[in-house]
Amino acid sequence: MTMPSHRSRLPAPRRTGFTLVELLVVIAVIALLAGLLLPALRSVRHGTRVSQCLLNLRSLERAHLTYAESHRGFLADARLSHGGVDQGQGESFVETLLPFLDGQAAVMRSPLDGSPHWPAEAGGRGVPVPGSNGAFRRTSYGINNHLAREFSAWGAIDPARVTDRISSVRNPACTVHTLCMAQEGEFAGADHPHVEEWGGSPQAATIAATQVGTGWAAGRPGTADAQGNYAFADGHASSEIFARLYRDETANAFDPAIAGTFRP
Repeated sequence: MTMPSHRSRLPAPRRTGFTLVELLVVIAVIALLAGLLLPALRSVRHGTRVSQCLLNLRSLERAHLTYAESHRGFLADARLSHGGVDQGQGESFVETLLPFLDGQAAVMRSPLDGSPHWPAEAGGRGVPVPGSNGAFRRTSYGINNHLAREFSAWGAIDPARVTDRISSVRNPACTVHTLCMAQEGEFAGADHPHVEEWGGSPQAATIAATQVGTGWAAGRPGTADAQGNYAFADGHASSEIFARLYRDETANAFDPAIAGTFRP
């Protein structure tokens, strides 16, 4: 008699890998999430840099005020030229404020500053500033020339009208003192703008953007709604829309003679 055979049946092997379709779905989901998250991360990173730039401006403004206390109320001067002529750069605030910065020389450079005109030894691209006879950028920041001795707009007309002492600034909380300088062009090597050259709207914002970093915080540079970082003569710093600080030569927050009366 033939006995029936009992063959053991092995369980079917389990599938442990992904199919091509599943893998493509996973990749698509990751790409979608990355597309959603990367702009947010860039925005957070930019916001952090804007905040650090404002901290730098506050540190510089505190140093200016401490300097003034030690120099009979006189503010530190601007002396870096936007041309090829040496205006006495050793007397620029880039040098004279160093003893008042508690070793924080790094505050002279903004984390928002991508200028190609920093020297190679400072981590820059080593491209000389145009029209400077081979000079490089030394600071991200500048002084409102209305508050500087050497480049005072009114001082060129009447030396008695120079506003180079903190006591002569009528409304320090309303008067811009320190600002961000343009990253490219001749003013990339200067430590001051020429506010008196900006004229009136609508071209004022365009001209100002060739001298000042009007859109470092937000907006499109060269437009009235561009937002930049500014420090005021009372020591505070904030991000401000250009149109809220400047309309024309008779209404702006740069000329200390009218800064307190300006309303955008």
